[in-house]
Amino acid sequence: MKLAHAGMIATGAVIVIGVAMIVPAFTQHQGIDNRGMVMLSFDISHAGDKAASWCKDLASTLAAHKVVKATVFVTGEIAEKSPECVTSFSSNTGFDVGSQAYSYVDLVSLNNNYTRTLEEVQKGKESVDNAGNLNSRLFKAPYGKTDENIYSLLTQAGIVADFSYVNHYNKYEGGQFIKYDLKVLPGTEDGFELFTIVSNDANFVPAYPQEPVPLEITFDNSMEIKEIDKFLSELGTSPYNSKIRFVSASDIAGLDLTAERRLQ
Repeated sequence: MKLAHAGMIATGAVIVIGVAMIVPAFTQHQGIDNRGMVMLSFDISHAGDKAASWCKDLASTLAAHKVVKATVFVTGEIAEKSPECVTSFSSNTGFDVGSQAYSYVDLVSLNNNYTRTLEEVQKGKESVDNAGNLNSRLFKAPYGKTDENIYSLLTQAGIVADFSYVNHYNKYEGGQFIKYDLKVLPGTEDGFELFTIVSNDANFVPAYPQEPVPLEITFDNSMEIKEIDKFLSELGTSPYNSKIRFVSASDIAGLDLTAERRLQ
């Protein structure tokens, strides 16, 4: 199945990627809060004995900096072996937890093996859900690599928001996936790249009533916690700090993407 653009319908499923000019519904009801939206996202993809402690330390660091909104993406394999990488964040209602397939394999490298790729997506979500008693509907492709089958895979897995890309995210609504603007930057320990964008980019912090384009700052668990701590410290003392507000993926998409699973 091939991904369609701007109103075209994909073969085999109603999957449409619209022109990224539609503002998510939630942004239309936020009054005059004109600060730039920043989503801190953390990819928990490096397996190992230290994964659980890294996640616990990250949760403590975010709490110390009073960061109450962020988004974490966890592979299914790590969720099974180190459930703390889910539970350290799932207990905080301001945090979203999404999946990154099961084994953090390049989905495109599976050579159009649709069954295997679907298994990776479904099993990754199921493992995250089981670790945190969640219904997570949020996804990021390993290495940011996808192909024309991704939206059929996500639809079958019950995923409604895809943050795999560096210049947009896709949200399922009205029976189709719609593309929305998003800027993505890798996290750095000093944060100066972020400060430059916030201070100089008219599209990021625009004049009311235009809505700012969300900015995602990404880290992964190969980065030392002290570097993330330094980044947040730099941001907290920056004069540009007043121009931003931390948001989660749910805030950006205007959907509840990490619902607690109801006990039967």
